[in-house]
Amino acid sequence: MKGSRSGLFLMELIIALLLFAFCAGVCIQIFQSANRETRASQALSKSVFLATSAAEIYKASGGDSFRVAAELGTPGSTPEAINIETPDSGSFVIKLTETGSGHADIDVYASYQEPLIYTLSVKAVK
Repeated sequence: MKGSRSGLFLMELIIALLLFAFCAGVCIQIFQSANRETRASQALSKSVFLATSAAEIYKASGGDSFRVAAELGTPGSTPEAINIETPDSGSFVIKLTETGSGHADIDVYASYQEPLIYTLSVKAVK
């Protein structure tokens, strides 16, 4: 009779450990999902800020896209590829495409190969 009690205790212990392991696995997946969402939200916030900054510089300079590249980007940036390195959010690429008569589209990417994060249309003040 004593052997069956220890066997029952061992089975309960194994079931409790399996349940704990299952719950831990679910929690880890939830934390990873939340981390991905946080990073995506930070990238979107930074992209909106960068696009707005580029639009303000474009407006203030009267539509000078090279001034936007010079003020926002790393040395050697052009309006077609304004490279921005941020210590907290990584690197971004802004593509400023002039559509004519003082209008431009500003597209923000996380890097060269990443999909578009944010786009903004702007008209220069003359």
